[in-house]
Amino acid sequence: MLEHKGTVTLETERLILRRFVTDDVTDAYSNWLSDPDVAMYMQWDAHTDIKQTHEWVTRYYVENYEKNNFYRWAITLKDDNRVIGAVGFTVEREYDSVADVSYALCKRLWNKGIMSEALTAVVAYAFNKVKINRLEAFHAVANPGSGRVLQKAGFKFEGHARQKYRNRHRGFEDCDMYGIVSEDYFKANPYNSD
Repeated sequence: MLEHKGTVTLETERLILRRFVTDDVTDAYSNWLSDPDVAMYMQWDAHTDIKQTHEWVTRYYVENYEKNNFYRWAITLKDDNRVIGAVGFTVEREYDSVADVSYALCKRLWNKGIMSEALTAVVAYAFNKVKINRLEAFHAVANPGSGRVLQKAGFKFEGHARQKYRNRHRGFEDCDMYGIVSEDYFKANPYNSD
């Protein structure tokens, strides 16, 4: 049985992961939600108006924090409280204890290990606190950088899923599938358990 805790503040060496607030709209818009390069492999279009971002942050994040099974974090650098990305997981099947992870990051901060650092903290929280058994993720085959993020966070490549989802601009996307289960996580991190 899962032990839902909701989105709580997490801290890493360089980052603070926290709940989104409505004051994050401007940073979210300018740092990644309006960037076509960030949206290229996502199932959402780059925002063309800050009003879209206001609705997104309010409806998709802020209004859902009252639920103890909602897990979405704003990524901020410790030396700057500005939001640079988002990371989280969605429990897909409660009985099976399976959750799907997702993330997006400001393009100027790609390839600096920031997303892997954020995702590693979320993975630890999911296994240690929520008692998830399996985390999984899919990324477009055309976006191998996302696979590297997953590998650095402990996920293992599990195969290809043909035409897994429809991208608004690119059509159906073939995806690589990655997963990590609690047994493997705790073997690799024996001192990182409750």
